[in-house]
Amino acid sequence: MTGKRESSRSTRESFEREVLPHLDSIYSMALRLARNPEDANDLLQETVLRAYRFFHQFTPGTNSRAWVLTILFNNFRNGHRRGGREQVSQSEAEFTERLEAESLAADRTRSDPEALAFANVMEPQVTAALDSLPEEFRAALLLVDVQELSYQEVSGVLSVPVGTVKSRVSRGRGLMREALLNFAQGKGIIRS
Repeated sequence: MTGKRESSRSTRESFEREVLPHLDSIYSMALRLARNPEDANDLLQETVLRAYRFFHQFTPGTNSRAWVLTILFNNFRNGHRRGGREQVSQSEAEFTERLEAESLAADRTRSDPEALAFANVMEPQVTAALDSLPEEFRAALLLVDVQELSYQEVSGVLSVPVGTVKSRVSRGRGLMREALLNFAQGKGIIRS
C-alpha cells in the first residue's frame, strides 16, 4: 500500500511540475476559444482533469504545454464549440460552490496580468480582426504567434499536417494584415 501511495504522490508531483506552470497560458487560450470567462473556466477545469487522468500517457522531456493544449483543443472540439454542457447541481451546496467558482473565474480575468495586458495593448480593432478570422486560421495563429509553439507542435495540437499549419498561419496573417490595413486606411492613419 505504501508503494502505491508513493507512486501516486510521485505522479501528482510530476503533474504539478509539468502542467501547473502553464495554467495561465492554457486559461488564456481557453478564453480565446470559448470567448467568455465562465465557459473558459469550465474548459480549463475539464482540460486539467483530463490531463491528470491521462498523465501516464505524457512523454517526459516533451513540451507539456503543447500536450495540454492538445487536450484543451480536443475538449473544445468535443463539446464546448457545440454550446457546451449545462451541469445541473444536485444540491444547494454544489450550486453555491459552482457559483463561487464562476465568480472567481470572472474576477481572474480582471486580475490576470496577461489578460489585462492583452486587453490594454490590443486595440478593439485588432481583437475584432482576430475574432473575425475563420476558426482554423485563428487557432493556428494563436498557437504559433501567441502561445509560441512550433509548427510541429501545433500540428500535433490541431491534428493536421505541418504544411496545413504553415498554410493556415500564413493565410491568417494575411487576413489580419488586410483587415488592419482597411481599418488604418479608413481612419486616415495611412493612405491607400
